[in-house]
Amino acid sequence: MTKIKITASIFALFLGLILPLGGSTISAQTPAEGQSPWRGSDISAWRERSSTISRKIDSLGGTAEAELPLPILFGLTPDNLTPNFGDPRSGGRTHEGLDIMAPRNAPIVSPTKAIVLRVGTGETSGNYVYTANPGGETFVYMHLNEMSELDEGDELDKGDLIGYVGNTGNAAGGATHLHFEIHVNDKPTDPLPRLKRIFPLADKIDYLENILDSRDLPAQADDEKEFAELMVTMYRKEFVLAKTLTVAGTVNITLPKVIETALLTVPAPVVVVPKSNTPTNGNLALGSKGAAVVTLQKFLISKNIGTASFVVADGSFGPITKKALADYQASVGLAADGSYGPITRAYITSHS
Repeated sequence: MTKIKITASIFALFLGLILPLGGSTISAQTPAEGQSPWRGSDISAWRERSSTISRKIDSLGGTAEAELPLPILFGLTPDNLTPNFGDPRSGGRTHEGLDIMAPRNAPIVSPTKAIVLRVGTGETSGNYVYTANPGGETFVYMHLNEMSELDEGDELDKGDLIGYVGNTGNAAGGATHLHFEIHVNDKPTDPLPRLKRIFPLADKIDYLENILDSRDLPAQADDEKEFAELMVTMYRKEFVLAKTLTVAGTVNITLPKVIETALLTVPAPVVVVPKSNTPTNGNLALGSKGAAVVTLQKFLISKNIGTASFVVADGSFGPITKKALADYQASVGLAADGSYGPITRAYITSHS
């Protein structure tokens, strides 16, 4: 009996020594109430915690993707983004991400293959998702209205749903947006220079089809019909463009049936006269001259993408105008051939 008591006492003493250490490790990986979500050695901490997740992270590869598509699935192009990384914040802090303005419940998808590291809710961050991405990077998505049905360790393909845009956390009461961070070697870096393109339109429709099939929909539009009507209300131009290009034979996109139905039942917005700097009908290419070229050049100058700053609105379609147009086409996912034909015209018209 005495021997048993001594053994138990030694065991209790042993537990007393190791439990604080174990508790310290756990608290380093889990944010305290009211603190920002899990910071520090994001990927390295997970490697230590789970060999399974470590192997999954290794499978992503050691090279980061230099250029990324926008994680907001519809409605935005790189020229819609406003620099705000590093902006001053209260308490002497600086802004560690990029705020991407978008309507409530706009779908957010993964720009790369990824592994889910953490899903949760914080006082400042609101609903958030952390992912491991190629090249040892960590992506962070904050202020989500709702998160997708994700678990830690889930493997994501490019285009898989992260969640929906909102203004939770300390963004409550403000404009809805996605706060997007990229951590390289556990340090935040500006995402803006890398968000150079959007997903091709055919891929966007495929990803939307996957979201509809999963029924992982926001509470405010929690059945396929309501969600399709919400998407058409917000992004009618992109769906009409998909139909237009398919009819023209330039792409082969099949819209989900619920989207087709919503296009017929949701009232179209009042047509607004195109802006004066939007190119008009007619094909333009190297050597073209005239007022239509001036309009195209002014449009490119207004977008200020790539070599657009070197364009002069002189009505002569020369090599500089061609290169600036190609830069714009590449930034929005079009074939960068530097010619203003039916596809480019349809795209610019639908996004003006």
